[in-house]
Amino acid sequence: MRYAILGLVCTTAPAALAQNTSGVFGPVIDDRESGWEYRATYDPGDEDLNQRLHYQRAINGALRWRAVAQVRSTDDSDFDPDYLRGELVWQVTPNEQDYQTGFRFEARYRFDDRPGDVTVHWINQWKQIDGWTLRFLIGATQQVGNDPADGILVQTRASATTSIAGGPKVGLEWFGEYGSTSDWLSADEQEHQIGPVAVWKVDDNWSLYTGALFGATDVTPDSQLRFRLTREY
Repeated sequence: MRYAILGLVCTTAPAALAQNTSGVFGPVIDDRESGWEYRATYDPGDEDLNQRLHYQRAINGALRWRAVAQVRSTDDSDFDPDYLRGELVWQVTPNEQDYQTGFRFEARYRFDDRPGDVTVHWINQWKQIDGWTLRFLIGATQQVGNDPADGILVQTRASATTSIAGGPKVGLEWFGEYGSTSDWLSADEQEHQIGPVAVWKVDDNWSLYTGALFGATDVTPDSQLRFRLTREY
């Protein structure tokens, strides 16, 4: 069953950007949760480093907000402001269910006169199928502001993770971008990334995430190294 789940992720679930600091998030909210997270993604090919910091807090057992700031490597600086983003997650299903669903609403402002965007993600999670947790997301983005793209941009994300007794949580993550509703890309023009992930609980409040992504199409970056440090309260 475990190998079948890994195969499902590899064959049906794509999602992502060059310099991808994104994650495959779930819809479940703890009404007491709050915390911050630092993320970094490094591309060995062009030696670019993207870094982001976010803070989040639950409003109640169904809603959680997050504020995100990111910097990127450019020709001018290794710490060039990239974007600011606000997010709101809404958990639709009750906590008792093994299947959970919800939505994440985002508004992003990009620097350097680039278009901003508004995004809605439909989030799905299946808990503890033969020891695995599965997630699948569909995102729809409308660009706004300066020179926006035509149509609605479409992406998907997916993951399969399981916990090792006495060790980390491990698994696979997949990201895919398909173009827009007015300019759907052919398969060899789409960006798809897949790679392993491992998450260690340092203690009750701190956790460490390490991972890598590898390009599955010619237009996708060959590889990226990913790191996160999370502090929960």
